[in-house]
Amino acid sequence: MTTKRFEVGARVHEPTYGSGSVISVEDAYTRIQFDDNTVRKFLTSLARLEPTDEPAPAARPQRSRKRKSASSAKPTKAKRAAAADVDIDLDAVDAPAPVVGADLDADIGG
Repeated sequence: MTTKRFEVGARVHEPTYGSGSVISVEDAYTRIQFDDNTVRKFLTSLARLEPTDEPAPAARPQRSRKRKSASSAKPTKAKRAAAADVDIDLDAVDAPAPVVGADLDADIGG
């Protein structure tokens, strides 16, 4: 069984994904960038690739990325360090805690 080998830059057609350009050829794999700007890797021996004379599109569409808004951005290390540097009133920490159960005995009648 002979396998078709394509050169880098060759235009090919794959029945499921359509036309694209070969961007790399490895030992057993062929990578194709299709006209919709997706890249797929095919096992060369199983791929149903046919050469085509269809030219590549003039300008490939660019994927746009969503930008993070200021409110949804994660805090930086400096902001986290500043938030952790909180003044603690040590007098309030050393004060004894109020006894919660003392008033309950008086209310119950005990």
